[in-house]
Amino acid sequence: MSVSVTGLDDILKNIESKLGKNRATRVVNKALRETGKEVNEIVKEAVSSYIDTGETHETVVTSNVQNDPHKHVDTGWAEGSRWRLVHLNEFGYTRFGKYVRPRGMGKLQGAVDKVESIAMPKMQKGLEELAK
Repeated sequence: MSVSVTGLDDILKNIESKLGKNRATRVVNKALRETGKEVNEIVKEAVSSYIDTGETHETVVTSNVQNDPHKHVDTGWAEGSRWRLVHLNEFGYTRFGKYVRPRGMGKLQGAVDKVESIAMPKMQKGLEELAK
């Protein structure tokens, strides 16, 4: 999932020049972490529809703030092969010539749609601290 905002670099540079790099970094990181926690809960809620052993639900993790080309947090599955099972539950599969629709089919797409609608307002709310 990816959301793109144009002009973000200019906005962040203006904020850093007015308030200082350290304060701006702290506030941006805090907003990213809080949004990441909320995304984590949304994904856990989506995969809970096909809980069997609970391992897929328990291995949903959110990374720390990363600054590759831009600041971001990632939500996904921890070490192991759970993503393969999630893929089968999300998209269905063919078994013995018949297409199987698991009970969790399409749940993660719903979670992605929900995250896309709440991520930007949540980040804006977190960044309002810089305007004070």
